[in-house]
Amino acid sequence: MELDHRPFFLESTPFERCCMRVSVGANLAVIAFCAGYLLLENRSSGITWPFIGVGLLVGYLIADFASGLVHWGMDTWFDETVLGRAVAIAREHHTHPQHILAYGFLEHATLGSAPSAVFIGLAALVTASCTISPISYFFMIIWLIMSTCLFFGTSFHNLGHRRPRSAFTRIAQKMHLVISPEHHWVHHRDGQIIRYCVINGWANYLCDGLHVWRGLERFVQILTGARPRKDDLDWQRRYEETGTLNRAFRFETDLRGRPCENGPSEINRPDVRQPTLSVGSPD
Repeated sequence: MELDHRPFFLESTPFERCCMRVSVGANLAVIAFCAGYLLLENRSSGITWPFIGVGLLVGYLIADFASGLVHWGMDTWFDETVLGRAVAIAREHHTHPQHILAYGFLEHATLGSAPSAVFIGLAALVTASCTISPISYFFMIIWLIMSTCLFFGTSFHNLGHRRPRSAFTRIAQKMHLVISPEHHWVHHRDGQIIRYCVINGWANYLCDGLHVWRGLERFVQILTGARPRKDDLDWQRRYEETGTLNRAFRFETDLRGRPCENGPSEINRPDVRQPTLSVGSPD
């Protein structure tokens, strides 16, 4: 698949590359720690195979939710002054969705590895300090699946931006085991305020159906006074000539999801270029 323009943030500083390597290395250590625990404690835990199977499924669902939580947080609350190039790449993805495909694996792995190394790493250490039992083993399965999926989180996400050549991947997408272009493109088509989860999309049905993200935004706004996506539209307008201008949620609805009177939607306006994705042929 050919990109319409060269990505804007391919260059990175030595410090940024060092941070990325540390984040990815730390998450690899978390994955290895969880896997080692599961191998060493399998017999002594007393866990049964059905319980292991349930743990794998639960872990895969929670991993999908975790990918959405990271995605929502990056899209909603942070800017370049806080997280620098990582947020810049996420913002670029809103105006030029296909540019994400041109970044390297190090950038892709870092976006999920950094939070995984901190939060899942801590959870794994706490679990390992508990008495070995089927419950502790069950939770360690979840941490392993989550840390691994977040390590490959952007790679999963990228499946939603191109048609796979692999028949195995196409079958997995049809079975909703991994994200598909048809499922993920709703996120870009509808202003990037829904379908944040990008591993398999399972959690999107729960989170969007229950308005989880809008509820979290209300909670954070009440707690801190911060406004979700407060400068998103201004940032996107800088790239209007070469990219797509998507609406900012705060200009369209209030935090309860009700229409506001501060302007028409940018989505579906004929005078604004819209994102395009071919889903009818392989890239």
